Amino acid sequence: MRPSVLTLRAGSAPLLVRYVAAQLHNMFPDSGLAADIERLDAIVLQALERLRPILAAVRNFEPERFNHFHTLQYATFLYLLSNEQWLTGSTDALADRLFCLNRALNGIDLFYTLQMPNVFFLSHALGTVLGNASYGNGLVVFQHVTVGRVGDNRPTLGNNIVLFPGAVVTGKTIIGDNSVVAAATVVHGVHVPNNSVAMMHAGELSIRPRTHDFSALYLRSTS
Repeated sequence: MRPSVLTLRAGSAPLLVRYVAAQLHNMFPDSGLAADIERLDAIVLQALERLRPILAAVRNFEPERFNHFHTLQYATFLYLLSNEQWLTGSTDALADRLFCLNRALNGIDLFYTLQMPNVFFLSHALGTVLGNASYGNGLVVFQHVTVGRVGDNRPTLGNNIVLFPGAVVTGKTIIGDNSVVAAATVVHGVHVPNNSVAMMHAGELSIRPRTHDFSALYLRSTS
């Protein structure tokens, strides 16, 4: 049996669709408001269902309730919508426009072709760019974070990773499970073992054993 739709501050899925469609029509108009409503109607329930485990896992979210005026939740929802549209294989511009809307409203560059994990938390992720990489479950990302490939080399992030503000993860970097990249730390082409903290010390990258479960500060269990 299909689970019931989340409790929505918008009131209902059709009203939420009309809210998103109005934003798209006003900021990135294309084929008209009615056409946008029709396309969004076809993907909104799938996006909301993918939002369910995120709402359940993030400590400062209320499980089973989506608030479109909560900008952290809305940024996540717009990515999920754009990804769902891309997964349909459609060649229309809706996925591009949803990406543009998310970037304009929330200041995050999270392209719809990326496959994000079941649980990820965009915590005030203004100015963050999440590029080509492999992302494990339970990812926590703060503001001004950059993740991306260099040439053909792209990062691999394990499960339960926290990227604090200003973290940069590029190239053929491997971040092991339950690890942290500290604020303003650049990790390029480095293997960070499981249960570690990568941080800058005296201008050099230092990798130390993790002594605290940082992920648990932000997420309930992701299992």
